[in-house]
Amino acid sequence: MNKNRALILRSNRFLVSSLQDKGLITNAHMEAANGKFIEAAQSESTYKNNSILKILLHDLKALDEDKVLRHIVEEHKIGLIDLKQTQLYKPSSIELDISLCWATLTVPFDQIDQTFMLATCYYMSSPALKYWEELLGGKIIWYATSIVSITYYLEAVAKQLTAEDPIEDQSV
Repeated sequence: MNKNRALILRSNRFLVSSLQDKGLITNAHMEAANGKFIEAAQSESTYKNNSILKILLHDLKALDEDKVLRHIVEEHKIGLIDLKQTQLYKPSSIELDISLCWATLTVPFDQIDQTFMLATCYYMSSPALKYWEELLGGKIIWYATSIVSITYYLEAVAKQLTAEDPIEDQSV
């Protein structure tokens, strides 16, 4: 987590604040989630476990992911994607850093010329979006996705990165 610590902390802080501002969680939920998140961030847990969204959804059961996704689609006018239905893909012009993907719950899943397609659970977190926009330096088409979907995809990508076969020849 040390490598992406500042990004993880900022992205999660902005996300929980956005969720509260939009009325998707209460102040009590925010405080409880922040406490659990700080505890996890101070432990030696892996970057996979450092997500305030996971805490709100699974530990506290204080957030309905369908409502969040519906809100993002309606307010921000971006599409939804189920990454379980896509083929594994490694964008040719970037070195895919799995820990960065876990830190921001975001993954590039396709690229056409200099336009990248990114799926994220953190669309309501401006530091996560800004980081990816600066990293890729090209046009981005954003999609929202669920934690289950992105977890499935990232675990499959990690598995393929350790295999000898190229990612683009494998399907999930």
